Amino acid sequence: MKLIKLRITPCLTIAFLISAIAPLSQTQSTLANPVQIRQVLQTKICQGCNLSRAKLSFVNLRGADLRNANLASADLKLADLREADLIGAILDKADLRGADLTGADLTGAYTLETNFCGAIMPNGEKSTQVCHIPLPVNTK
Repeated sequence: MKLIKLRITPCLTIAFLISAIAPLSQTQSTLANPVQIRQVLQTKICQGCNLSRAKLSFVNLRGADLRNANLASADLKLADLREADLIGAILDKADLRGADLTGADLTGAYTLETNFCGAIMPNGEKSTQVCHIPLPVNTK
């Protein structure tokens, strides 16, 4: 039996890694489905919906069923999410500054880098997360 030597070049290795990572970055960059945004605003029921990057600040979503919804990078500033069902929801990088989450169920929710600054948490207490004020960008 002859032993075959495989030689993998660095370019092929990099190409393989990029092809493996590309689908992951595409799922994060997908935008919210407009039909599903309308659905959640009208019915407050949208299980498993893609609401990533949706502009939902100041919206009344009290009692909404958003189980397993993708709300990654969504703007939910000052939203009313009291008693909302957010079980398993993806809230990574979502902006929930000042939102009211009193009585909301966040069991199994993904909250990596979620901004809860000033939010009222499910237990009715104000978030203790440190609020970071963005510094002005120097345009010179």
